Amino acid sequence: MSGAQRGMALPLALLALVVIAALVAGAFASAFLEHRMGRNTLYAVQAAGAAEAGAAAVVEAWDVQGLSLLGPGQSSVLAGERLPGPSAYTTTVSRLNGELFLVRVEGVRTDADGTPLSRRELGLLLRLADSAGAGLSPVMPLANRAWLPMTF
Repeated sequence: MSGAQRGMALPLALLALVVIAALVAGAFASAFLEHRMGRNTLYAVQAAGAAEAGAAAVVEAWDVQGLSLLGPGQSSVLAGERLPGPSAYTTTVSRLNGELFLVRVEGVRTDADGTPLSRRELGLLLRLADSAGAGLSPVMPLANRAWLPMTF
């Protein structure tokens, strides 16, 4: 063995350990970010589900709430409701004109302390039904324009 090659084993072993450590750290960072993205996507889906549940509940209880009695330009903020689990929604119904209504629902996914983790809003554009028979809703979504994602 010549004098120039004598002390190369230790630096090469250290270089290999540094490269392996960097690869492992990168893999852990990637796994952590993927876990966070998946968790945040779940929160967003839960908030969107709460908003959709709120919109469906408003349409279902339209007569009970007396929302057809709103005058054009008037709005009504309905009481928020907590869903089973850490989600809730709040609803605002606005009468746009003689027959059109805008239902805005905000769904929220919270943590155990009540801190919002995700919010989703959607709007539902409704019109008065021509004839509301027994068991039929007095309002109906506009054709091909029913569930609209809202950004504010």
